Amino acid sequence: MLTLVSVELPLALGRPLDYAWPSEISTPPMLHAAVEVTVGTRPHVGVVTEIHDGVSDAPQRLKNVRRLICAPLPSALISLAQFVADYYQVSLGMACGLITPMDSPPPPEPVAWQTTEQGRDHVRQIPARNRAQRGLADALKQRLSKDARMALSPAQRRLLNEWVEQGVAQAIFAGALQPALVLPVLPTFTPAQTAAASALRSRANEFSVSLLHGVTGSGKTEVYLDLVAATLNAGKQVLLLVPEINLTPQLIDRVLKALPSINTAVLHSKLAPGERNRAWHSVHSGVARLIIGTRLAVFAPAANLGLIVIDEEHDGSYKQNESPRYHARDVAIVRAKQADIPVILASATPSLETWRNVRHARSEAYQYVNLAERATAAVPLSLRLVPGRGKRVKSGLSETLADGIRDRLQRGEQSLVLVNRRGFAPAIYCPHCGWSAPCKRCDAKLTLHQTSRSLRCHHCGFHAAVPTRCPACGHPELVGAGVGTQKLEAALIEVFPEARIARADTDSLSGKHAWRELYERILAREVDIVVGTQMMAKGHDFPALTLVGVVDADRALFSTDFRAQEDLFALLTQVAGRAGRHALPGEVMVQTEFPNHPVFQALLAHDYEGFADRTLASREMFGLPPASRMALIRAEAKDPQAVADFFARAHAVLRKALSSKDGEVFAPQPAPLARKADFTRWTMTAIAPKVRPLAEALVELREAMQADRPKVRWVVDVDPYDFG
Repeated sequence: MLTLVSVELPLALGRPLDYAWPSEISTPPMLHAAVEVTVGTRPHVGVVTEIHDGVSDAPQRLKNVRRLICAPLPSALISLAQFVADYYQVSLGMACGLITPMDSPPPPEPVAWQTTEQGRDHVRQIPARNRAQRGLADALKQRLSKDARMALSPAQRRLLNEWVEQGVAQAIFAGALQPALVLPVLPTFTPAQTAAASALRSRANEFSVSLLHGVTGSGKTEVYLDLVAATLNAGKQVLLLVPEINLTPQLIDRVLKALPSINTAVLHSKLAPGERNRAWHSVHSGVARLIIGTRLAVFAPAANLGLIVIDEEHDGSYKQNESPRYHARDVAIVRAKQADIPVILASATPSLETWRNVRHARSEAYQYVNLAERATAAVPLSLRLVPGRGKRVKSGLSETLADGIRDRLQRGEQSLVLVNRRGFAPAIYCPHCGWSAPCKRCDAKLTLHQTSRSLRCHHCGFHAAVPTRCPACGHPELVGAGVGTQKLEAALIEVFPEARIARADTDSLSGKHAWRELYERILAREVDIVVGTQMMAKGHDFPALTLVGVVDADRALFSTDFRAQEDLFALLTQVAGRAGRHALPGEVMVQTEFPNHPVFQALLAHDYEGFADRTLASREMFGLPPASRMALIRAEAKDPQAVADFFARAHAVLRKALSSKDGEVFAPQPAPLARKADFTRWTMTAIAPKVRPLAEALVELREAMQADRPKVRWVVDVDPYDFG
């Protein structure tokens, strides 16, 4: 008689697979436990969803479960995975891949060491002439931290290990260091911050969604940390989400200063597998009480969660661009509702989805908390629109912006120049015949990277050497068109040869600690000018940074993405908030050829509310999200006919399914990047006024396609952000 278990796996199978529970695993099978199994020869971690005891007629070649990874996952996580599967149109197995650990729990790691009772007599007898032993004994008197241990000599570290084995010293683990009470170290609140903190505390014991809307520098972080401390003091865990991995070091520093001695776990995709697994299990065991991470941390296995905070809730990076294509903000709200706990959405430029929920009072659970002024005594920000083209502009740098940078250099202050394009130039062309360098695998131009003297495709990774002459006409002169971070950096070096200039983009900050090192250099005033992409716009606080210049802001005004202007307003507001955050006055210069555009006029007036209300009215008039629900169907194949056949069938199925539900299906069309890595790519959009009719129609589409088995790669993207 065998015991079989059904295991949901993060594979596109659409059903669980059955495995035998071997006698070698002493623990009996448990529902919702994470286990390791093999599919073919590859190991995978899955979740047990069914247990079948006393099976006598099981297939003879049924595979065994290889090992038990961890005890049952919190039931709340299983419910959350089911929601992700249903709403985002993926299998339960794919959704379960978001909630499982990478491996079994690692052995506990000491966080400190101290002398034992019996060891105190031993260390008293150490003669003063034995300096290594005497020094270690003195260090252990006050409890030796991990950092202090690393400062010991190799001989002293070996001696410490011997003392632990002999019982002279003992290791202390994280759970034993939890303070009874968290005493937050926060600045004195302004009256507005006090009122905001009181409003958040009033909803602390029930499900609620609080929009904490405040201008940059208004002290939003300190306000929500007040509730974080109160929640920790109630014995609960807290989840804090941030949009960018690069934001986590600075935010962790601020949080640990405000909430000393709190065991904190950090979760993001750039962690080494071992680090990520250790952090996951520290949350699952309850040792980590505060969890800080990017979008994947919304699935952290916190069984005793009491509060979720989403910093910069408007940021598009909370949307996952690979299956399952979830949005962390929306999943967090669902998780909070299931757990009956509050969630705080903090932003200077809230997303229109959140703004509509607050403005239209769609639920009593929503509340609006506003911080209209900066919390510090900073001088009001000066914002200017300057010409972005003409004779006074060289390599994207206007003379007005250059003069502003020169003034800051003379005063010993720092400047940030933002251009949201990496590389030297977006394209290279021949001024004689008009030839430009295409990607051989995509419908895209190759980007010039000057430092490596190469042409690269930012879509498929193809790269080639820069030709010495035009391949079409043989002309010896080739020119870079447009502006990227490398070109702007080169222009600044030419204009300001004595300045210390640093570039901040994904090309220059590829190392694990590269951003932390740059961040510390900027704080130490070892950098005069920073050239960066949008990673520099969010959440950073540099006291000496007083000038921000934005280059090539007009591109977003002509994008086919209906969210482009909303994103531009948010980006400009965020980057403007980096200047003059302390006593030094700040100035922002935006280079544009369209100073009368509503986006720039709203920016000048600091009028987010007016901009948001007008944009929302426009969306409602055209039936676009958030006034409707949208799904994007993508398909690609190397055979263009296979893509055409797929969409002929898919369009017919969706059109029929939505015909009686006030929905609409638009005709299939080539994707904005119609060919990528030799794959032909098309998209199709469907909209409906409510969630349910669209979801039901998409289920019909999935069932029809599973029966047809089309020869394409296809996905459904619910609430899409990326239309490329």
